[in-house]
Amino acid sequence: MWTENDKQGFENEENYIRSLKKDDYYHFSYSFEYIAKNYGNDNYDIETTNMEVSVNWSDTQLGYVISFNIPEMYKIDPFQGNGGEMEIYESNIYWRLKSDLESIGIRAEAIANF
Repeated sequence: MWTENDKQGFENEENYIRSLKKDDYYHFSYSFEYIAKNYGNDNYDIETTNMEVSVNWSDTQLGYVISFNIPEMYKIDPFQGNGGEMEIYESNIYWRLKSDLESIGIRAEAIANF
């Protein structure tokens, strides 16, 4: 919630958030491992693929919007012990992306959805 103490020289919260904008678009590619075949008893075949992450500035959502996909998702079987795209993002990618965004000066308050 925006308060008088938060102004930091800005007329309102919207102007403050807009001031946090860097570039319009960023793209990241993150490699991760998944279980290709689960034989049981902690015996697995492990493969590697990538998640592609786009970070786009949105004036309508007032911040950066994050979207992601796994081009080779068809290779990842949830029944082998893998999650879907959202679970993979949350468990393998989220913290890496957050760190990468912070390293280029994009703080969490500039993210419309994380």
